[in-house]
Amino acid sequence: MTIGSQTGPRGRQHEHEAWRWLDSLHPRGIQLGLDRVREVLDRLGNPHQRLKAVTIAGTNGKGSTAAFVAAMAHAAGYRVGLYTSPHLASVTERIRVAGARIHTDELAAGALRLREVVEGHDGAPPIPLTYFEALTVIALCYFDARDVDLAVLEVGLGGRLDATSVVDPLVALVTPIGLDHMAILGDTLEAICREKAGIIKPGSTLVTNVDPDLFRSVLGPVALANRAPIRRLGVDFLYQWLPEGFRYRGWIHRVGPVRLGLRGVHQGINAAAACAAIEALGSHGFAFKATDLADGLLRARHPGRLERREPAVDAHGERWPAMLLDAAHNPMGAHVLARHVAAFLPERPRIMVFGVNPDKDVDTMLSELAPHVDGIVLTQAVHNPVQAWEPLVAAAARYHDSVTFAPDAREALTLGRHYATEDGGVVVCGSIYVLGEVWPTLPAPTV
Repeated sequence: MTIGSQTGPRGRQHEHEAWRWLDSLHPRGIQLGLDRVREVLDRLGNPHQRLKAVTIAGTNGKGSTAAFVAAMAHAAGYRVGLYTSPHLASVTERIRVAGARIHTDELAAGALRLREVVEGHDGAPPIPLTYFEALTVIALCYFDARDVDLAVLEVGLGGRLDATSVVDPLVALVTPIGLDHMAILGDTLEAICREKAGIIKPGSTLVTNVDPDLFRSVLGPVALANRAPIRRLGVDFLYQWLPEGFRYRGWIHRVGPVRLGLRGVHQGINAAAACAAIEALGSHGFAFKATDLADGLLRARHPGRLERREPAVDAHGERWPAMLLDAAHNPMGAHVLARHVAAFLPERPRIMVFGVNPDKDVDTMLSELAPHVDGIVLTQAVHNPVQAWEPLVAAAARYHDSVTFAPDAREALTLGRHYATEDGGVVVCGSIYVLGEVWPTLPAPTV
């Protein structure tokens, strides 16, 4: 599928038409399986088969690790396509080439062409796609059309049956595993890891920083069955945090100390796995210098991850307190945020605007975060509303004596700013969708 663009009124009309079609796919929700995507890609000439890719699965750290891999490959002069999800403010954030987002008119053209294919013509039956599947197909076609040297793909959910798994990657990278999406992926770490292991394909190299027990019980056997070479944290590569920064030691390169472009000590394990993925690409015809790795680690960006915003005055003359924006959406993420909140947002009073999907382990998340804040404002994302507020309020009240709620995320942020005062700070966390709803209202970050 060639993705073109149109400008002017006709182009804008096509954009609106494309957004309406994509939005109409939302109610289909999550439908794991590869048959539909493979059939659509076959009708489009199988562009995914021409891509060289790194695919990244895991519970936490996928997006940050993908950002590191893409930045290092870009620093080495390669043309890199990066596909991540979900987005904060614009769906164009999900699809990037050489660091630049896909243009809205290109995305719209790709969506309308895809609609023609999936609706069926010339006797071909229609193929129902989900929103994520449609965007994945558009991204793969776009990367092929833009002739990328490397595609970096973040798995949406699981791995084995995720739409990104139609691609046979050169490197399959599995990040740490936690209990999340249990209704879909399974209720044990082993079951969830088994789903993530589905990205390992014959001929790929497995890079992983998972717990050794999960490696021995799940990932190792899957890699051996696929005759996939293995690179493990603690065996084939190591990292250290030093006062001067992050240091990496792999089987090819030594890097650092270097400052990372993403904040938090937890980024060390993500950066190390990304460096190992870059080294593993060397077995597949790519070439990198240690300076490429160091430059990419420094330049990597992933908005909404321990992102501090300084006190500011917005375009309307309103004063905003300091803010800490983080997409922590499960207990693992909440634990990381809790470790860093006092250091990155020392201002008091510190108010937390907390919006979480109803299927998450809210109690564990609140037990981690509540001790570090002076008040909690509960909220929700429009696309995944809270069905009953009483249990959520009761859960928060178990861990804090200052709890209120606002059904609208922007209203919740306004309350948080009011309670924090100009001298305090506001933490926004719990869901990337809640972050996305307040994102357009935030003052521009100071450089």
